[in-house]
Amino acid sequence: MTSFTDFLHDNKNASTALAPAIRAAAEGDRILYFPAGEYHFYPEGCRGKFCYFSNNDEGVKTIALLLEDLDDFTVRGENALLIFHGRISPLCAFNCRNITVEGLRIDFEDSFVSDADLVKRENGVAWFRFFGKYRVEDGKLVFTGDFFDNLSGRLPFYPYNRERRELPPDFRVISVKNRGIRFRDGLVGVEDRFADAKTDAFMVKHEMRLCPGMVFDGCENVLVRNVFLHHAAGMGLLIQNTQDCRVDGLIVEPRGRRAAVSDDALHITDCRGKIRIENCRLAGTLDDSINVHGVFRKLKCRIPGGKMYYLEAGHYQQMGVFNVKPGDTMRLFDRKSGRPTGDIRLDSVRPITRAFVIVDFDESKLPEGFVQGDPALILDTMAELDVVNTECRSMNGRGVLASGMKKVRISGCHFHTAGSGVFISGDWSFWYESGPVEEAVIENNFFDNCNYGIHGATQEPMAVFPELAALTEDYFYHGTIRVRNNRFRCAPRPLVSMMSVTEAEVTGNVFEPDDTYPFVPCAKPGYHFTKPDSPAAAFLHCGKVIEKENPGFPS
Repeated sequence: MTSFTDFLHDNKNASTALAPAIRAAAEGDRILYFPAGEYHFYPEGCRGKFCYFSNNDEGVKTIALLLEDLDDFTVRGENALLIFHGRISPLCAFNCRNITVEGLRIDFEDSFVSDADLVKRENGVAWFRFFGKYRVEDGKLVFTGDFFDNLSGRLPFYPYNRERRELPPDFRVISVKNRGIRFRDGLVGVEDRFADAKTDAFMVKHEMRLCPGMVFDGCENVLVRNVFLHHAAGMGLLIQNTQDCRVDGLIVEPRGRRAAVSDDALHITDCRGKIRIENCRLAGTLDDSINVHGVFRKLKCRIPGGKMYYLEAGHYQQMGVFNVKPGDTMRLFDRKSGRPTGDIRLDSVRPITRAFVIVDFDESKLPEGFVQGDPALILDTMAELDVVNTECRSMNGRGVLASGMKKVRISGCHFHTAGSGVFISGDWSFWYESGPVEEAVIENNFFDNCNYGIHGATQEPMAVFPELAALTEDYFYHGTIRVRNNRFRCAPRPLVSMMSVTEAEVTGNVFEPDDTYPFVPCAKPGYHFTKPDSPAAAFLHCGKVIEKENPGFPS
């Protein structure tokens, strides 16, 4: 093994040892080893690279462990703690095959979501004690002092329940303008909009999705094992454009903070082959625990009736992420009903800009009635997903989102999430996260007071809700969805909902009434069709429905 410490000559900034250590390991036994200890990394000595990261913000990233075009490479730590100072992406791997990262703990010295305690309210000013790095300058609260600092110009305060270490069920984000800020006796004074606050503990999210914890892009056979991610600005672990990946024993949880990563703990986009997530613990995130999806793109022609067709990204955070290859099969959909209109083999693919790639195909295969911008899905990116023995406790999101998958199995998991424990969708209205799920089995899981956040867009612990403009006769968006032998504990409410499923099964599930979190129906339209008096298992526009042997399910 190549020991990182052999190249560590600056005890204050370990970044200077990274490039030579990676190079030596690549030329040797291909194992870069971090002995037990604490290592601090600063931007000086890291490398810059312009990156397009799905569902994160694009731009030049300062990357510490930059792995490119490596085969059979391992980064191994002996529970080593890597602490990053400033806006750094700790580890990014591009175009690597058979790559393993294991035994690391990743944290940041500076907070991208800062803790703040409300001390007093007087004369229209709310006074907070902020923790972490900050200063007040020219009437603004400054955290990093660079161009990217608090770009929105607002300070969103998330209320926090100290005892349960989560957001209160009735939470609302309180947003104040980052101007006219005062500083006195170690306290920060902001506009007082906190009259209805039921807690004195808050988190302030002041960073965009600029530096995810770990990224794998364009790789093959990825293994992430026994890794701790304590903090990041954006996703904790992002895997995109990759063939076959396994995440085993990933722990995302805060270390000395209230929030862990500022968005999803684990985000997997537009991957092929098999995806396996097992033995993980994901907590303290301000968005979903796990989101695995393909990508819908819009098929267009530069000149209507002309020959140049291109696939265009549907969402700005999908730009530059194109897992499209010659020989792939592109399926087109009717944007209103969601019904497939035709499959077309791509003869060639030519990347042009961050927004689109040109695709060549037999134009005679275009379905009748094709409309500019119709949604297109690359069928080869419909992966198989297993989520096993994993605990999801996101503070402001859902447990597992799965869309655009060939097969999904979610088994032996524990969900306690502000949103649905499991949500299967498919969308070309905003995020363009595809698409139909051919087969899913959700079994032997514990849905423990899921959807306790009463202001969310879903209201069932387990929901299937494709975002379609219209439901059409004799067509169902998803294939077979089986929900069986699960345990639901919560206040009486709709527990399972399925919409536009070819075969929907809800069998052998158990309901345990629990009034810890009262059920408050969603007041606004969202990703649900149920009402307060809907049965525990509700179905809308489904083909074959199997519902039986669900002890305690309210009818």
